[in-house]
Amino acid sequence: MKKAVTRYFIVLSVASFIVLNPGSSPITGTLTAENLTPANSARNTAPQSSSGYTAKGPAVASASDSRAGILEREAAVSMKEKELKKLDANLDSKIRKLDETRKGMESSLSQQKKADSERYQKMVKLYKALRPEEAAKLIDKLEEDLAMELMSRMDQKTMAKMIPYMNQARVLKWTRLSLKGN
Repeated sequence: MKKAVTRYFIVLSVASFIVLNPGSSPITGTLTAENLTPANSARNTAPQSSSGYTAKGPAVASASDSRAGILEREAAVSMKEKELKKLDANLDSKIRKLDETRKGMESSLSQQKKADSERYQKMVKLYKALRPEEAAKLIDKLEEDLAMELMSRMDQKTMAKMIPYMNQARVLKWTRLSLKGN
C-alpha cells in the first residue's frame, strides 16, 4: 500500500513537471512521459555526454525551447482571440439587424391589425344602421369567415334582432365559435 501511494506521488510530481515544462524532450535531456519508466529514469537524470552538453546545457536549451513554444502558443491564442472577437462582432451586428427586422414586422403587423379593426368597425356601424332583415340577408351572402368575424363584432342587441332572419346553420356555427372563444 505504501509503495502504491509513493509511486502515485512520484508519477504525479513528474506529470506536473512535464505539464509545467512542455518543452521537455529526450533530445534536450529533459524528462518526457516516454522516459518515465523506472529503467529510463536513472538514464535521464545524468547529463548526456554524447551531445556535448553539460549538466546545465540541456536545461538552458530546454528553457529557451519552452519559451519559444510558449510564445508560439501565445501568438496562436492571440490570433484565435482576434478571430473570436471578429465573429462576436459579426454575430452582434446580425442580432441587431434581426431585432430591427422583428420590430419592423411587429410594427407593420400591429398597424395592419389596427386597420383591419377600423374597417370591421365601419362595417359593423353600416350593418347596424340597416334594418335587421336586410343586414341578415347581406351577411348570409358573405363568405363564411367574414360573416363570422362581422357577427362576432356586433353587439348583442343588434344580433338578437338579426338572428331570426339569418341562415340558421350559420347562426349555429357562429354560436359554437363564440362559445369556444374563437
